[in-house]
Amino acid sequence: MQYSYISFRVASDIEMKKTVKSQSERRTETQAAVLSSACKLFGSNGYDRTSLQDIAADCGTTIRPIYHYFKNKKILFEAVTETFENQLVEALSLVDSQPEGNSSANDYWLAFSHLATDASFRQVVLVDSPHILGRERWANTVVVKKASEIIQQRFPALQGVTRTLFTRMLIGALSEAAMVFAEANDSEGDELLNQVSALVRAFT
Repeated sequence: MQYSYISFRVASDIEMKKTVKSQSERRTETQAAVLSSACKLFGSNGYDRTSLQDIAADCGTTIRPIYHYFKNKKILFEAVTETFENQLVEALSLVDSQPEGNSSANDYWLAFSHLATDASFRQVVLVDSPHILGRERWANTVVVKKASEIIQQRFPALQGVTRTLFTRMLIGALSEAAMVFAEANDSEGDELLNQVSALVRAFT
C-alpha cells in the first residue's frame, strides 16, 4: 500500500513536470508566433499602420500575451527590427566564411543588396527604424558592429572616431543606394543594381 502511494506520487510529479514543460513550450510558441506576425505586418504595412490588435488577430491570440512578452508596440517593433538586422549580420558572416582572401567588398554589397530587395526589410530597417527607434540607436546595433569589424579588417589604419565616421557614412550611402534600386520597377531596378554594384567594385 505504501509502495502504491509512493508510485502514485512519483507518477504525479512526473506528470506535473510534463505539464510545466508543455506550458513553457506553449509560451515559447506564442511568443514566436507574435514575433513572426509582427515581422510580417510591420514589414508589409509599416509601423504607423499596424496595431497590436492586428498582430494578435494575425497570430490567433489575444492582445494580452503581446503586452506580457513585449510590454508595448515600440518594444515589439524593436524586437522585429533586431530580427531583420540579425538576418543581415548572418548574411555578412556567410561572406566572412569564404576562404581567406576570397571575399571582396562587392560580396558584402551583394549580401546587403539581396536583403534590401525585400520590401519588409526595407520598411522596417531602412524606413521605420530610424524614425521610431531613433538614429542614436543605430551606432550600437549588431549591423554597425559587424560593419565596423569588416571595415577594420580591410582598412586597419582607420581607428577611433575616424573609423566610426567612415562606417556610418558607408552604411548610409549603401542604404540610400539600396532604396533607390529597390523602389524602382523590375526592369529599372535590375539595371540600377548593376550600376551600383559596378560603383562598389570601382571604389573598393
